[in-house]
Amino acid sequence: MEDNAARKDDIGSADDLEVLRSRHQYLESRLAALERQLSLTANEQAERARLKKEKLAIKDRIHLLLSRPVAGAGEAS
Repeated sequence: MEDNAARKDDIGSADDLEVLRSRHQYLESRLAALERQLSLTANEQAERARLKKEKLAIKDRIHLLLSRPVAGAGEAS
């Protein structure tokens, strides 16, 4: 039973990681589009700040997921 739960956690983590990477990539492209503009409205400036914070939080979450030990690693078969 525990093995099945561990496998589900690994699968969930892999799915989470893919979603986070995809969102991070979207944020990078949106921020790049904002940076190409000569000037930003107040709303665009607020959006840029919000996107930067979200991008950083996602980056931290990705690093956290990647640094977790793999379930079953080091266990004898």
